[in-house]
Amino acid sequence: MTARRFCQLTLAGIGIGLLLIAGLVVLIDPFEIYHRALFYIPSFRSEIQSYSNAGVAKSFEYDSVIVGSSVTENSAPSVYEDALGGRFVKLCMNGGTAMDHARMLEMAFRTHVIRRVVYGVDVFAYPVYWTNQKMATPNYLYDASLLNDVNYWFNEDVIFKEIPYAITHPGKMNEQGIRDWMYAWDPPELPPPETLQVTLADPVPSQQPSRMELIEMNISHNLISFIEEHPDTEFDLFFPPYSLSYWRDQMNRGAFEADMECRNRIIESVADYANVRLYDFALLQEWIIDYSHYYDYRHYTSVINDAMAFAIAEDRMRIHSVLQGKQNTDELRRMVLDRSIP
Repeated sequence: MTARRFCQLTLAGIGIGLLLIAGLVVLIDPFEIYHRALFYIPSFRSEIQSYSNAGVAKSFEYDSVIVGSSVTENSAPSVYEDALGGRFVKLCMNGGTAMDHARMLEMAFRTHVIRRVVYGVDVFAYPVYWTNQKMATPNYLYDASLLNDVNYWFNEDVIFKEIPYAITHPGKMNEQGIRDWMYAWDPPELPPPETLQVTLADPVPSQQPSRMELIEMNISHNLISFIEEHPDTEFDLFFPPYSLSYWRDQMNRGAFEADMECRNRIIESVADYANVRLYDFALLQEWIIDYSHYYDYRHYTSVINDAMAFAIAEDRMRIHSVLQGKQNTDELRRMVLDRSIP
């Protein structure tokens, strides 16, 4: 065999091997980028959420999305469909910044016609630079180009971790079951409620500098831009019902007033848009002081997620004006400082 012939056969063998690897990835497609899972139950582990979300956004059928941090992960699309109609999926990003949530919205709007967005607005997601993300996003999965998908086809973790996971988890979960189950972390046991109560220390001056410029950039680039570009889409924004202990802890840390500054600016920014409704569950006392519904200071069970769906459908707890929103902020501050409230 000549050296030239040997090189030709070697290159041909390498080429065939690469094609087989790429074909295997596309066929099994552990992140459902090209098609829904054929014979296995997909993994929706929190550590691969930015990868799984790309497949959900591209391959699932939907016309409505739930966006937000880990406090939205227990939301059941079937409940939101019963309450609001439409076909929902979750595109949550635990601990996500406003930019993380914007990436999810961008993908949803690019691949589907979206009639409704339900968005849990966390004030901690906005006082950062507007392009900051919780973790690096695999951009090659979020664009429309196939050329850079080589990063998916020949990804070591995909080949040696995710494909074996898919092969060893055979089955086919029903469509609605997958939508409700993905990312949900609702714990089987909750800590004793009394362990979640925070004693308010002597109020300390705010120890966080104003980050209004960062907040403004996030609101403009990562929220208002979608509202303005999609006037036919209904945006149901809501302030999540963190426990009262969360806010008291923020007060003890000197971070509460900065949070309220961010909250008020969001209220002002969305007030005049006809396709936006803003709901305020942050001071619903029957929830935020009932620690039997909380896993920690901030995370609540699916009972509250379900209740919010119907509250939105019934237009309860809605902020109708900037004045009302700021009065709500003042009421939340009063509740935090009221030591008679447990």
